[in-house]
Amino acid sequence: MNDEHDHHHEEHEHHHQPYDWSADLLALREAASHYYRHQFDYHGHLPPDGWDGPRYYPPAEDWRLTSRLDRDVPGTGQAVRLATSTGQLRDMAVAGQLVFEAGGGEQRLTAFLSHDARGYEVLFVPFRDETSGNETYGAGRYVEVPYEPDMDDFELDFNFAYNPSCAYSPAYDCPYPPPANRLAIPVTAGEKLPFEGDLAH
Repeated sequence: MNDEHDHHHEEHEHHHQPYDWSADLLALREAASHYYRHQFDYHGHLPPDGWDGPRYYPPAEDWRLTSRLDRDVPGTGQAVRLATSTGQLRDMAVAGQLVFEAGGGEQRLTAFLSHDARGYEVLFVPFRDETSGNETYGAGRYVEVPYEPDMDDFELDFNFAYNPSCAYSPAYDCPYPPPANRLAIPVTAGEKLPFEGDLAH
């Protein structure tokens, strides 16, 4: 099962400021809950009885960050292959590194050029952090950033960080974050482990 990005998460519109950020976020989470409870194909790996949908950190304005796309880092523009959860390799194109301030210092995450379900270009940013394997999915999470080629500064909103489909069923093929995309800080925003008490795998 191919899963570079998640279906419902791509309902995040390409907004131009101003817009109602909290309403957008909550609407997306409601859509995700409906999707995972009523439409997602678990391929036999069903969630626990009484499960009422994905779990999230509360919306946090502090995790709406301004980032700069550094296109001068080595490897920018090159094709790379990311390992996936089923042992495959996924072809990606490096857009550069998103540089931002968090946890008291400068952080960097490699971003890959991709497209969302509507065909818009996005920066696809798979990452792990200090919550991975504890409060969030151990293999990492994804966040996407609408991309404009003539822009250098982008909003990196970790409130929209989401789990790959393989967090819900191992039948799906999901790219792992590259080793360099492990943040040494906890990102307490976005989606948590799918099931209460679940241990990340």
